[in-house]
Amino acid sequence: MEDPDRSTDGFDLEDLREHIARRKLLWGVAALGGGSILITQSDPTQKEDTDKLDQAETRLVDVAGQIHDADLANPREASFLHNEITQAVKSVTDALDQHDPGGPQTDQRVAALNAAIDYYNTLARTLNTGTTLLSQVADSELEVLRHKRSLGYEPVTAFDLGSFGESITRLSQSKKDPETVTSNGRKLVPNQSQVINSLRVQRDVFDRHLTAQQTYLDTAMTIESGIRAHEQSQYDTARSKLSQARETLSSGIPRTELSYRLSNAGLSLEQYATLLGLRREGVSKLLSVCDESIPEKERRTVANTALNHFFEARQTVTN
Repeated sequence: MEDPDRSTDGFDLEDLREHIARRKLLWGVAALGGGSILITQSDPTQKEDTDKLDQAETRLVDVAGQIHDADLANPREASFLHNEITQAVKSVTDALDQHDPGGPQTDQRVAALNAAIDYYNTLARTLNTGTTLLSQVADSELEVLRHKRSLGYEPVTAFDLGSFGESITRLSQSKKDPETVTSNGRKLVPNQSQVINSLRVQRDVFDRHLTAQQTYLDTAMTIESGIRAHEQSQYDTARSKLSQARETLSSGIPRTELSYRLSNAGLSLEQYATLLGLRREGVSKLLSVCDESIPEKERRTVANTALNHFFEARQTVTN
């Protein structure tokens, strides 16, 4: 008897069923595979968020490198670094504002970025204080070098070095634990102790410049008075004025292991040391002949040598 499930015209119904079953199985596997792919694929939004964190960390690492490579003891480096820091902080802050909360690892990265931003904001305020001081002291220098008379202020007391020192102290007090500003093994801030030490040296540079300015002003007037008294054979007055000038010069010549200038039009600390050193030599020469018992010819010869020293000192400024 013929199987009803078999076709009499050569079409095998059982083969058809098997074919359909195989197709269902294959489609099922494909669907399962596709489903598996969708499950294991990363969320595009999550990947974009991770990329933003990567970029934010890289930006801060780059800024940390710039600070490390800079000479923060040099007051003229501060302005550029201040701009770089503020731009980086803004960029990273914008990235964090767009960040969606993630898992523990992501939260740790965000915490590190926020801690680094806090550090950079404090550092930026310190650098801004130094930049303001630089502008003031550099302007004062030009006024000092153009005048021999009183300017109506004393350079050593006219500017607020204390505020800069206090700003550095605040930065020191806000020092971050290295663990809190490290993400994925990358340090997001520079060597904090090195930064503080360099800024303290920068403050000392300002102090040396202001002392040099004050010494330049004070000795210009006393030397002029001493020369005039010597020319008029008023040797007691000459000795008094010149001795005062020599004492001021001895304590006011700056150390030059760091020879920075505050502007292109100003003098470096080394140039101040040369200028004031020449003045001291001239003063010492004149003091050696402030005595009427010394023959007039000798007095004139030595006085001329002293005047040459003063002239060389003046050339340091005019050149």
